[in-house]
Amino acid sequence: ESWLVARAEAAEAVAMSNLRSPGDVQAIIRYVQTSEATFNRRWSRQLSLNAESMILAPIGARYSVGTASVVALNMSLGTGPLMLPFAFAQAGLLLGAIFLAFCCFLAYVTATFIIETLMLENANLFELAEHDVFKSLVSDDTEWREGLRKNRPEKVFKIRERIEMGEMGARLFPRIVEFFLYVCLFLHIFGCLCVYAVTLTASAESFLPNGPAHRLPVVVGLAVLLFPLCFVNVQKLRSVQWVIMFFRAMAVFLLIGGAAYVALTDPSAASSPPKDVEADSGMWMWGHIPMANPAGLPALYANAVLAFMVHHALPGFLAPLDDPRDGPKAVGLAYVVAYVAFIIMAATALWAFGTEVPPLYNLAFHRLPVAVDKFLCGYPLLLLAVYPVIAISLRNNLMNFLGLPPPDSNGKVALKDFAASAVASLPPLCVAYVTSDVQGIVKIFAGYFGLSLMLFWPCVLLILARRTIPAASDSFPLRSDWGNTCVVAVVIMSWALAIIFNTYRFFPWLFPQ
Repeated sequence: ESWLVARAEAAEAVAMSNLRSPGDVQAIIRYVQTSEATFNRRWSRQLSLNAESMILAPIGARYSVGTASVVALNMSLGTGPLMLPFAFAQAGLLLGAIFLAFCCFLAYVTATFIIETLMLENANLFELAEHDVFKSLVSDDTEWREGLRKNRPEKVFKIRERIEMGEMGARLFPRIVEFFLYVCLFLHIFGCLCVYAVTLTASAESFLPNGPAHRLPVVVGLAVLLFPLCFVNVQKLRSVQWVIMFFRAMAVFLLIGGAAYVALTDPSAASSPPKDVEADSGMWMWGHIPMANPAGLPALYANAVLAFMVHHALPGFLAPLDDPRDGPKAVGLAYVVAYVAFIIMAATALWAFGTEVPPLYNLAFHRLPVAVDKFLCGYPLLLLAVYPVIAISLRNNLMNFLGLPPPDSNGKVALKDFAASAVASLPPLCVAYVTSDVQGIVKIFAGYFGLSLMLFWPCVLLILARRTIPAASDSFPLRSDWGNTCVVAVVIMSWALAIIFNTYRFFPWLFPQ
């Protein structure tokens, strides 16, 4: 208030030429500047409080970039080491490595789109609070907003709220477009949980004599174990994530070392297809190692999407970062480590087994000592760390879609939280009781809905966020370096071609010869 009065007095004095000396001008300028600094500090604090009062999904406790990378890596390495070696055996090592690198790059690019949209929508939240404060003082607060963006960017561009991917769409899209986004989200996340549930069930059964006969108690036991973990926020699982990451790294090293051991001690384990089969399929072999086979790309396609599609969970595990600017670093580090691990595993798998890699790679090591074989058979049990993260993402998006407030970050569980967590976590376990066809689930859910969430929807979110949110016109932290028209066009074109390719695989009669 004193600042407004000072500016008014100064303007009046200048207009009326009542200034008696240059000293008077300097005194008024100093007074206005001092008052303005005091005003900015006081009101920026008030704006922060107003913005926090508008938050629907508080972030809660924060963690380091290392923890965020571990969460992302746990998701990428969830099923990739189990199914990608088989896909490489179909597509070939060289062609598979190139195709996987392209998928990894596109996934990282669109992940930066999601991160930028998260930052912009949080900035918009702050500016809505700013408008509420200033609407009684000025008729047009555009100048105020631009001034705060320039002078206090750390206040405006700050992640205060965990805005899930579906909620991003709800704030940007018309209702019908929002509905289709939620359909993709629900079906893909449900498909992921089904894959994890089926894999966990099969792994647990491998430790029991006549395992499939005990499927019901196995599924019930998994439900009892996993359901309580779905009530907490991701940051409360950080200790579990680090422990599981340790065992996952151990398993990856054993998969690589075990394959090298088999290749060196039992060359008969590898086999090459007959020459006539190799010629007919267009497969290029280097010795007994398949190097390239375009006909095998369908096997690699959906599994690559499943390995790198973490976009639906990005807001959940990146919002709590100590420094939000580390978001792209956390995702990029996880992708690079995952890609290198996949290539090394694929190379050693093809070296050891040639084209005879089993669909679940961890079941190929019966030649190793019993303890190692059993540990690798239990590798899918490490999905216990990923299942709650994905189920929490599904629960949060479901509650956003229904207009329900998210669970209390302080740990208080309401009836709605109990019901939403049950709907998110238990039906996939019911699917695991009925079927064990993992690849069939992956081809449908990852091939359409996962692909769309990884490539198409991040582009649409970014385009609309930049067009409709005023803060997007300024330079700000986490602005994607890849968000230009050419890159977005390449990503959308890649999505469209992949959808056509996947449809041709399933419905060839739609494409006349």
